[in-house]
Amino acid sequence: MNIPFTTFKARRLLPIVAAGALLLSGAVAGAADLKVSVQNLASKGGTVYLALYDSAGAFPQPGKNIAGQFMPVGDGPVAAAFLNLKPGRYALSVFHDENGNGKLDTNLLGVPTERVGFSRDAKGSFGPPKFDAAAIDVSVNTSIVITLH
Repeated sequence: MNIPFTTFKARRLLPIVAAGALLLSGAVAGAADLKVSVQNLASKGGTVYLALYDSAGAFPQPGKNIAGQFMPVGDGPVAAAFLNLKPGRYALSVFHDENGNGKLDTNLLGVPTERVGFSRDAKGSFGPPKFDAAAIDVSVNTSIVITLH
């Protein structure tokens, strides 16, 4: 049987490609999505910022988050999704930038003057909550609600 060289080469690569696809599908199969709904917004303007953390050492320091999202606030609900997360413990910090200046405004004592919220509705005393108070286990697709205060 005379098989063209390109067909022969493709047939030899097929098992390798199939094995690679199985490995990749296994990696994605272990991933989970975290869906977040934000409620108790102060107004219908500005932007909501969400930051996702995976360790106590980083939470809730700006720039130390592993993922983040921001979305304008309109008439509808504010919802976000963090897709394909490795199973583990995560904590979220959220704030509503009402005046659109791109930062969380605070008073002279450092207390936020814009609404903030954390996963598990965690609250800190004299500062943000600890990671363990806000941490949620994400091993399967998870949906949470964060209430801003």
